[in-house]
Formats: sequence, C-alpha cells, structure tokens
Amino acid sequence: MLAWIETHTSALQVVVGLTTALVWVIYLHILVSGLRRQRRSEILITLAGKRDMSGRVMVSNLGFEPIYILDILLRLSADHREDTVSVAERGKQDERGEDPSDKPTLQTPLKTGDLVDIGEIATLLDRAGRGFSDSPVADALSRIDITVVAVTAATSSIVAAQRSFDVEQGGDGPDRLRPQSLYARQIRSRRERRSIEQDMQRNL
Repeated sequence: MLAWIETHTSALQVVVGLTTALVWVIYLHILVSGLRRQRRSEILITLAGKRDMSGRVMVSNLGFEPIYILDILLRLSADHREDTVSVAERGKQDERGEDPSDKPTLQTPLKTGDLVDIGEIATLLDRAGRGFSDSPVADALSRIDITVVAVTAATSSIVAAQRSFDVEQGGDGPDRLRPQSLYARQIRSRRERRSIEQDMQRNL
C-alpha cells in the first residue's frame, strides 16, 4: 500500500488539490448566495380591515436592508383600458377624514420590520382620479394594482413589489376586493423595473 502511494504521490496530490479547490468553490457559492439573500428586498403589501374600498393598505419591510419608499403607483383597469398614476403625495384635497397629523407625502424610510399605513383604498382612488382628466376611477373598475417603489443602499436601482386586487361589483352594496395572490409579488427583473421607472417619469 505504501509503495502504491509513493508511486502515485503526484496524482494523489493533484486529486487532493482539486478536491480542496472544489470544497472552497462550494463554500464560496454558499456564502455569496447567503449574502445576496440578506441584501435582497422583501416588501409586504397587505389590506387591513374590510375587504372593500374602506380597507387600509399597509406596507412592511421584511428585508434585512432599510428601504426608502420613493413612490406608490396605482394601475387601474376598467373597460379594456388601463392607467397608471402616482398617489404618493396626499395633497390638500383629501376629503376622506385622514388624520390631519399625517405627513403630506407617503415617501418615508422603513427599517427592517417597520410598517406604514398608506391610507384607505378609497382615498388612494380619490388621488388617482385627480391625476387624470378622464380617469378610469369614474368607470366600473375591474382590477387595482398597487406597486410600492423604493430605493435601498444595497442596490443601485429601484426595488419594487406589487399586489393586485380584483374588484367585484357590489350592486347595491360596496364593491369587494379580492387579492389575486397571498403575498405581494417582488419585482426583480430589469425590464419590469425599467417600465416602473418610465411610469414614475411620466408622473413627475
């Protein structure tokens, strides 16, 4: 056995070296993947209260990195048309009994685990309606997409999450909101983020 080892010492050294290198590559991959997961944003969008237009939209930061909410975009779908408008600024015309102590803008920093109430769906729709002279808010809405846009020190571009709600017409009663998914969809593709930036630019 010793003679065989002495004969194949060079080959064994190569095998040991390759095995060691492979172990370090796997370890490095695990380490980098863990760091990426820690720096990845995770924005939660929930509806509190009744599942109608009086429901309040809550935004939470579940990522490890602090974020700064840059904009809130509403995409409204009605009668085969869609419009996207920013509702981040409260303005002076909000008439749905918002607390006067509330900040005039929804732009705010959120540390890990922080939560912010951005208002009732009805209030957000009021602001969206003022964003267009011919707004789908006046029509029978079929879907509302809420997109939270933020920035973080961990990335050089925006981060965003979106949650969609189907609007079920209530007839004589209030319209009902049915979320299309359990959780907000994290928007990570470069194409979608570029599209969001274009929507924000149009709403300047």
